[in-house]
Amino acid sequence: MKITGTRSYIDVDFGDKSVRIDGELTTVPSFYASIDSIKYWKTSNGMILIDNEERDWIIAEVRNHNNPQFEIIFED
Repeated sequence: MKITGTRSYIDVDFGDKSVRIDGELTTVPSFYASIDSIKYWKTSNGMILIDNEERDWIIAEVRNHNNPQFEIIFED
C-alpha cells in the first residue's frame, strides 16, 4: 500500500486499484480524512462503487499503516 496526497486529499494505492480520500492536512502533522468521501475504487477498467464492508477494510488498512510521524484520523 502506498499513500500520497496533498493538503486536501490522500490517494491510497493498493496495487491494482486505488481510492481518493478527501480531508484536511493540519500543521501537527495530521490528516483528517472524511469517511464519507470513500466512494469509488479507481481501476484500469474505470470507477467501481465501494460498499460499506470495503470502506471499513480500507479504513482499517490505513490505520494499520499509519506512520507515527504523520497520523491519519478518520472523521464522519
